[in-house]
This record gives sequence, structure tokens and C-alpha cells, in this order.
Amino acid sequence: MANKFKTAAVITASDRSATGAREDAAGPAVRELLEREGYEVAAVRVVSDDQPVIEAAIREAAEAGAALVVTTGGTGFGTRDVTPEATSAVCERMAPGIGEAMRAASAKITPNAWLSRATAGILGRTLVVNVPGSPKAAVENLSAVLGPIAHGVKTLRGAPSLCGAGAADLTACRFALFDFDGTLADTTPGIVEAATETLLEWGMTPEEMGDVARLVGPALPGAFRLVYGVSEADDAELTARYRFRYERLGPESYPLFPGMGALLDGLRAAGWKLAVATSKRQWRCEAMLDALGVRNRFDIICGQADGIRDKPTLIGRALAELHAPADMAVMVGDRKYDVEGAAANGIACVGVHFGATPRSELEDAGATVVVDSVAELEAALLGVRAARCGRGERE
Repeated sequence: MANKFKTAAVITASDRSATGAREDAAGPAVRELLEREGYEVAAVRVVSDDQPVIEAAIREAAEAGAALVVTTGGTGFGTRDVTPEATSAVCERMAPGIGEAMRAASAKITPNAWLSRATAGILGRTLVVNVPGSPKAAVENLSAVLGPIAHGVKTLRGAPSLCGAGAADLTACRFALFDFDGTLADTTPGIVEAATETLLEWGMTPEEMGDVARLVGPALPGAFRLVYGVSEADDAELTARYRFRYERLGPESYPLFPGMGALLDGLRAAGWKLAVATSKRQWRCEAMLDALGVRNRFDIICGQADGIRDKPTLIGRALAELHAPADMAVMVGDRKYDVEGAAANGIACVGVHFGATPRSELEDAGATVVVDSVAELEAALLGVRAARCGRGERE
């Protein structure tokens, strides 16, 4: 299993390399440097110098679990040099000192270093760093800040802010945000069925599909590209075909987990405010909650809308609409995206291990508590310290 502090992705922003007019040399050079430093690096991705495309690539790398994303290219004065703008657009917080340190180190080699507009920022629990597009300059700049980067990544990937008196004591909270798929409702069988039929129709063999349940969690569109490496166009087509099938499934295909309705009622009776924070399209989530008869349990429903689908932003929106203080709120979810989104907003997270997600994924992501049943979730939230804590701790 990969060290959660040592996972990285490399993105090259270059029109010429994206079209095949020039071989990308900077991306592989950065990858080689990171691997020498002990990082597990995904394949180098090459994209055009289009801001929305670069933004999407950064988001997808973060959603895939990269602790560090390094971009190469697009940091100069050219009209198509927009990588810093893309980085600023997707990051919740900026880390300008990294860019300043790289310029200062590079200026000892060439005064033109001061023309670099490279920056760095934080997206959830991922650190994003820009370096120049020249292989030599990329390696020189990144080498100058490897120490601070390692420390920053460890800080981001450490324990999330906790609620209440102890690491697993969440009873002082009064605001709970729930993911939908795999948390409130057992949607995995329906998702797998619809996705399997879609991929078979596409021409993929069962061997090529592997574990289709990997599609549970990542946002659509983008999930097919993330899991199967298809192009953006193919991802869009697969998403449309999948949704056509999935939206025709009835509530029997996505039942609430046993005891979940009673838990929601118990939380409301105890004075809690409840929200749903899901990367599922908002209208679809509302319709499914209606079909399940529990929509009225929730004060706020925040789903994918207006192009916003990343978990940190959705959780932040739900907290704002609930007027929930961070030290009184907890996220409940079944994937690392929920844990990381909670940490990005400074709140605790209960990881629910109801069967589909490996427990290690939740523990490695830094869940405050991991529970194996709705009964354990009720115990964690309504008065009994949960038996299992994040990262394998025991009472």
C-alpha cells in the first residue's frame, strides 16, 4: 500500500506536447526526481494550455488521492501560459512561499528566474506546485523545495481537526453531514449493475473491467476516466450511457442501510441539524431521498450543481448553509474523498465501513473514527465512544 505522504501526480501543460508536435521531456524528468525521493508517481499526464483543462486535471489528480501534484509548463509570460491561474482557481488556500523559494534558488543560476509566475496551493489535502516547462529548470526548481514540500504534505495528511473532548468523542457535535452513496443508502449493487452493463455495451471484457465497485465514490463525469483511463470524450459518453440506465432504477435498488432511518430520527430528536453533502447531482439525490421517504430529515441537501462537484467545496457549502461551527460539525462518509473533504474544512469525519470500501482506505486517509455498522455509528454520535478509532487506535 502506498505511503499516503508519498503519492504524487505530474501534469505537463503544453499545447505542442498535447498535440504530439513535441515530446514531453519535463514531465518524465520531474517524475524521475520524485521517484528518487521515494514518491509513488502516477503516469505523467499531458494536457493543453487551456485553463479549464488544467483545472480539471489538477482536480482529478487530487480526487485520485495524490498527496502532491506537480505541474510543468505554462508559468511564463506567454498568452497561453495560464497554469498559475488554473492553480489559483482550484486551490482553497495558496502557498506563495514555495514559488518565492524556487525563484530565489533559480535566480542564482539565471536572472530570468524572476520572470517565472509559478505558484503553489492547497486543494483539500493535496499540495499543488507549479514548475517551469524546461526539463532542466523544472528539476532545479523542484529540487530547491523538496524539503518544505515533504513537510507541507505531512502536515496536510496528518490528523484532521477533531470535535469534542477526545479523538473519538463526537457527542458534543450538533451538525452532521452525510454522504449518500455507500453511507445513507446501499447504492453499490445498483451502480455496479448499471456500470457493468454500460461497459459491456462499450466493448470492455469482464477481465478489463476488474472491480467495477471502484466507480463508487468518484464524481461523475470523471469517474470512468479516473478508474479506466479513457479519454474525456469517452468518459462523457460512458457517463451519459450509465446515467440513462441508473436513473431508471427504482428505490429497491438503493435502499437505506438497515437502521439508518431510525438513526436520523434519533439525531433530530437530540437537536442535531442534518445535511447531505454528495458529489451526486443534486436533483438526482433529492429525487432518491424523496423515493426513500427521508428527504424531510435533512435541513440542507448539497449536491453537484453549477459545475461544482468536488467534496471539499460541497462540504464547505453545506456547513455555510447550516451555519455550522467547525468544532460542532462532523462528516459521515464511506470513501477517502469524504475524509479529505472534511479535513479541508477543519471538521471531524466518521468513516463508515459497510462493506464496499476497504477499512484501510478510511484509516489511511485519517478518519477520526471508523465504524462497521449503523449501530456503531449511532454509538459514536449519540453518547458512546466508538470502539474503533482512525489509524488502528484502540480504547
